[in-house]
Amino acid sequence: MFTIALAEDSRDDALRVRLLLDRYLDETTAAICLRSYGNGEELVERFASDVDLILLDIDMPVMDGLAAARAIRRTDTTVPICFMTNYGQLAPEGYTVDAMGFLIKPVSYRAFQQILKRAIERRDRRRTHLVAIKQAKQTVFVDANEIAYVETERKRTIVHTARGPVPCSEPMKAVEAKLKDRPFFRIHNAFLVNLSHIQTITPTDAVVGGHELPISKHRKQAFLATLTDYIGKTI
Repeated sequence: MFTIALAEDSRDDALRVRLLLDRYLDETTAAICLRSYGNGEELVERFASDVDLILLDIDMPVMDGLAAARAIRRTDTTVPICFMTNYGQLAPEGYTVDAMGFLIKPVSYRAFQQILKRAIERRDRRRTHLVAIKQAKQTVFVDANEIAYVETERKRTIVHTARGPVPCSEPMKAVEAKLKDRPFFRIHNAFLVNLSHIQTITPTDAVVGGHELPISKHRKQAFLATLTDYIGKTI
């Protein structure tokens, strides 16, 4: 179930969002729940961690959309937020709360559809994806989202995660195959990196989790193209 929280004081605009959602549901097999609130304060008071997308009108009484977004960001730094606004009301301040975009009223179906698809893709990428890592006589399960990079050194494979390094008895190629449907790229014979964990790119290295990992010259062009495509889908 994908959950949308809508804060909108205009009944007409709220109804339009519901009708757009009904059209989207008619065209897809998605299961989506819409929770509606009359203003930002009501949304903040009832906000739950299972929300996957917030649609916020900027101009509302009691608590406006920007104030509501700031309040939500104090407890949830990752939930996608999209502002809805009239022409001339686009607020640069929206990007200070990491807004994923703006919908111009009256909201068109195409714009609504694109925002919804992007939010669903974000949710799917955040889902726990357990990967079986073999360690001699035992197997441990690691969330692929927490893997920063995989390293092979002297025929030893080490999976570096947010919780620390995990020794692995399998070859790099086997681990890479298990992660083929996730955003990973082999930047070097010795390194497989998670694109979502890349912090900086230098002419010769990728900085991942504070570690400078070398990029092979013959892989660099393909790597940069893959990274650019990945970033384009996440912003």
